[in-house]
Amino acid sequence: MSDLPRTLATILSGVQRPGDFQVSGTLDMHPFLLEAAGVGPVALPLLPAQAEQLVAVAEQAPYGRGGETLVDTDVRRTWQLDAAQVTINGRRWREDLALIVRRAAAGLGVAGRVEAELYKLLIYDAGSFFVPHRDTEKAPGMFATLVVVLPSPYTGGELVVRHKGREARLDLRRDEPSEVAWAAFYADCRHEVLPIGSGYRLALVYNLIRPDGEPVPRPPDHDSARDAATALLSTWDGGPNKLVVPLEHAYTEAEVGFGTLKGTDAAVAGVLLAAAEAAGCDLHLGLVTVFESGIAEHSGGGYWDDDDGDFEVIEAVDEGRYIHDWRLPDGSAPDIGDLHVEDHELSPPDAFAGFDDIEPDFEEATGNAGASYERFYQCAALVLWPRGRRALALADGGLAVSVPYLDTLLERWQQAGAARGDAAWQEAHALALAIRDAWPEEDWSVRQASESGRTAALFSALSRLGDPAAADVFIAGSVAAGAYAAADNEALAEVLAALPATRAGELLTAVVLGNADLKPAACADLLLRCTSLPAADSQLLRPTAQALLNALPGAPGEPAALPPARAWRREQPSPALVADTLAALDRIDPALAEQALTLFLSHRQRYPLDGLLVPAALRLAEADPATRDSKGAAGLRDVVLAHLDSRIAAPLEPPADWQRPAELDCGCAHCLSLSAFLASPAERAWHLKAAQDARSHVEHSIQRSRCDLDCTTDKRGRPYTLVCTKNQASYQRRVQQREKDLADRTRLWGD
Repeated sequence: MSDLPRTLATILSGVQRPGDFQVSGTLDMHPFLLEAAGVGPVALPLLPAQAEQLVAVAEQAPYGRGGETLVDTDVRRTWQLDAAQVTINGRRWREDLALIVRRAAAGLGVAGRVEAELYKLLIYDAGSFFVPHRDTEKAPGMFATLVVVLPSPYTGGELVVRHKGREARLDLRRDEPSEVAWAAFYADCRHEVLPIGSGYRLALVYNLIRPDGEPVPRPPDHDSARDAATALLSTWDGGPNKLVVPLEHAYTEAEVGFGTLKGTDAAVAGVLLAAAEAAGCDLHLGLVTVFESGIAEHSGGGYWDDDDGDFEVIEAVDEGRYIHDWRLPDGSAPDIGDLHVEDHELSPPDAFAGFDDIEPDFEEATGNAGASYERFYQCAALVLWPRGRRALALADGGLAVSVPYLDTLLERWQQAGAARGDAAWQEAHALALAIRDAWPEEDWSVRQASESGRTAALFSALSRLGDPAAADVFIAGSVAAGAYAAADNEALAEVLAALPATRAGELLTAVVLGNADLKPAACADLLLRCTSLPAADSQLLRPTAQALLNALPGAPGEPAALPPARAWRREQPSPALVADTLAALDRIDPALAEQALTLFLSHRQRYPLDGLLVPAALRLAEADPATRDSKGAAGLRDVVLAHLDSRIAAPLEPPADWQRPAELDCGCAHCLSLSAFLASPAERAWHLKAAQDARSHVEHSIQRSRCDLDCTTDKRGRPYTLVCTKNQASYQRRVQQREKDLADRTRLWGD
């Protein structure tokens, strides 16, 4: 339904009057004096002894039926003192009461003057209650009732208010002795007080009055908007997975909540809350942050160090919109991360059209950085999605949001008993499938998912949920198509072990065929892990082994050149690739391992002896005995030992004179002089008095050729002099290499 955001915005635009049929809140009261006729001053919090005194002087509260006033403890059981029997004094009392009245009026959507007239002091003891009823008009201009529950320890006694099919259940108990709770509701609302469990509930009841003959307010009527929104949301079968409805007023992170919404925001939230419930949608509240940053340029109008300097925006580099600081209607904060907001999800679609008009904050150029700018805007928003699309809406937020939330759902499922197929399982399973189906394809996102453990987390979730078929789809689709990295291997091997052996072999081959050209070392590690699984079968693994062998760098079947878009992502050969390939192929088919070893030995540029093959042989030598003594490992060890023995057998003596290797790759006059100096057995030092460029050129030649020279600059006189002194660096390197060769030989052969 492509018009869903716009249509919903049109419906909500008719919700002009704020307020609801009821409102409640709390207030830290200043100390005041409450006196009751026949009792005197009443201590707060209320003491049991004084509660009994109040009951003793009070009368059984009646109720109205038609034009009659009746007493029936089956309908109403409570005690009352008339307003004339109650006195309230205190320097700040009137201010506190006036503040409560203002808040109550705002919550009920009433503008203009509102006065509170004390009606009764009510005392509820254990077992007291009042069945559902409506208040009658007790004074001219009365339109609502205000209940202020004073500090008193009790249990039960919730106030339930109903109006046109809606219900609010209000617990007005407070443990803080300085805090009072209050509730206001329109007089034509049905309401009841549930039975008191224990203790005493002490409440002041006021009539809220419109003075001076002004029209009496009625509860805000948003029925038509609510019904239209319900009908619209009930047909939500296409379009975006979520809707974001920005609100008007500003709220901080500490303020945001359904209970603190102001004015029309509260009315819109009330309409959507009822419509969402009726239409099977989730409703959340959150803060939306809109940001933009980029490059700016100084455009005159002042000096660089003046605050009056003028800048202009040149180019936006980074921008976005995301929802955070989530709240539910019950006041709780769900563990949902930052969800991005797309244009097609906004209701109305042009909700942030004025963002570009916000004056940016400019930052002057510093050091190598040019001038920059930032724009920032934050507002509250209501967020809707059908319960059936909850998983899709969260999956749209990316792995940083959806995977942690999946972990939360799995924990809830475990705590609920981990019954397969129950509601908690279904919610977690739906999200896991949505995450799988929305898995990213971009290389950087794939790497991030693997390195952060999110790929492994999805595999783990599917295993815990008992859905190997879903894991099969993920492997055959995303993983085999490139959504794969070495960090996934442990979890991937565990999932493959849980699948039927034949299917596991097919999937493993698909993963290697789809990834070995770019990630051969990762594929070799995966194959090696799979050879150690309890159900490993050489025949089933042989196609995978052949696929890996064909994809090795330098293999006959290797493409001449990869496309540039893929070539830069290709892993370079590593010792791990050589060692894991030989170990894995040896376990599957030693003949394949021999082919791999021949390949490694015949491409010395790609697989240099000292850079790759020696470290690979050492890795294999320190593996388990079966791997260490396998055909491929033994063949590599023999080649490496011959290489080490040849170098160990070479004479190792320090230079007999000052002659040093002179293999410079430059034929300029200065470098030719340097070559002659290096070849001289008698000269130890050489001086080059020349300009900076010439001296730098000679130094670079020395560094490139690794000449046995120490260089310093003599800064006496002009131009400066480069002083080159011969050393024994080459000999020292050979000494270090000899020590390493002997140590490596011992590790390889043990002698």
